[in-house]
Amino acid sequence: MSISNAYKYLDDLYRGELLTKNKDRTYIPSFKLVEYGSIILKKINLRDLAQPHLVDLMVKTGQTVHLVVKDGDEGVYIEKIEGPHSLPMMSKIGMRMNLYATGFGKAILAYLPQQELEEYLRTAQLEKRAKNTITDPEKLKKQLSEIRKMGYAVDNEENENGIFCIGAPIFNYDNQVIGAVSISMSTSQAKETKVDEYARFVVDCTRKISRLLGYKE
Repeated sequence: MSISNAYKYLDDLYRGELLTKNKDRTYIPSFKLVEYGSIILKKINLRDLAQPHLVDLMVKTGQTVHLVVKDGDEGVYIEKIEGPHSLPMMSKIGMRMNLYATGFGKAILAYLPQQELEEYLRTAQLEKRAKNTITDPEKLKKQLSEIRKMGYAVDNEENENGIFCIGAPIFNYDNQVIGAVSISMSTSQAKETKVDEYARFVVDCTRKISRLLGYKE
């Protein structure tokens, strides 16, 4: 591009307040871009954006798929897609659920900033919900460390007896964990299924959703 054309484009962007001119006559992006970016982000509907990937996950696994967002110290179901092998479950859209005993919840906790996680472990009531619920904060903290290494979490009869879940985190453009996706099945199905393969499907699903939200790995 010629210098004259480059200057013309730069000047147009400057007049449109998309660039700021420095004293040395160089240009840098202006805060107007941040304003436009925030407008776009506010219009993003996570449920709509994630829908095709959730359906794809259900087709690949045949299991119930949940989409959850973090709200305070709980998770809120914003989508549930039942597969052909679905079991009757208490979950429903709009329902709030704990983080410490669920697959999606532990996937969220594992990626919280350290200070926020410490505050959660200090104040959360880790009550017994099923036969394998972890109620010791130190044991939970150790498991969260393992989850960060694997990239996904497992709930093996920790929230509901007879239910096995695999969850993985969703990140936003600021690389902050905001929610998770999980699949649920019976513990007997989990024993007959390639759990590692299903975990890869869940992680792949959340990575695709995270990228659509602007997350950079």
